[in-house]
Amino acid sequence: MMSLLDSVVKRYEDLLKDESIVGSSYTLHAMDMLIPVLEYLRGKGIKVFMDLGCGYGLLTFIVADFIGVEKVYVVDIDVDKLSLLNNKIRSRSSVKEVILLNHDFCKPVDINEKVQLVTSFGSLEHVTCWDDVLEDVNNVLVNGGYFLVSMPNLGSWVNRLALLLGYQPRDLEISTKKLYGVAPPYGHEVIGHVKVATFKAFKEYLMDNGFEIVIAKPLYNKQSLLINLIDKIFSTPALSRRFIVLARKIR
Repeated sequence: MMSLLDSVVKRYEDLLKDESIVGSSYTLHAMDMLIPVLEYLRGKGIKVFMDLGCGYGLLTFIVADFIGVEKVYVVDIDVDKLSLLNNKIRSRSSVKEVILLNHDFCKPVDINEKVQLVTSFGSLEHVTCWDDVLEDVNNVLVNGGYFLVSMPNLGSWVNRLALLLGYQPRDLEISTKKLYGVAPPYGHEVIGHVKVATFKAFKEYLMDNGFEIVIAKPLYNKQSLLINLIDKIFSTPALSRRFIVLARKIR
């Protein structure tokens, strides 16, 4: 019997084979690790949610369909990605209403209602305006609403090893022109990671901004057998390559 996730994924099967789309989202490559969090949210009656930095929106709509959302606000500064989302992806979704916002989410998102869930899948590390984002998330969320984030972990086992060997952590770039000081296996592609946190720091940051931590999980995709083994050994949010945090607004 086909599971709910299988039936949702089937709608986007061809797009999930398009590396130009899937390659833009690390979380899509590790989606199985997100499922327990989405299972939790599916029982919360969430009907309206907002995705900050949605990119092509493929993960946005997989999440929306899985948890039974009726209305989605998709926010991104890249008009070309929003256009592809609008033309190729949204029509496959069961979501009744989609609001596309070509907007820099460092600035307040002006909508006329509150939402029950805000997500950020690999977008916060591309901006430095976290205080502004958290303030806006607090303003747009209903009391008791949820904030779901996936992001690189500054304290990951990979970054700790890099620092021990004198290299710059790959997840924190110092220039928009070139990678400096990173270990040779990473190549030379700049991807715009300008701000990251350890799991401990990010957890404390959310709590100081009126949230309680509901679920925290490691996040990593499957690579070589050796990397997979190391990921399993260090499979905690504090040490994993990335982490997922689900937080609830309590004030």
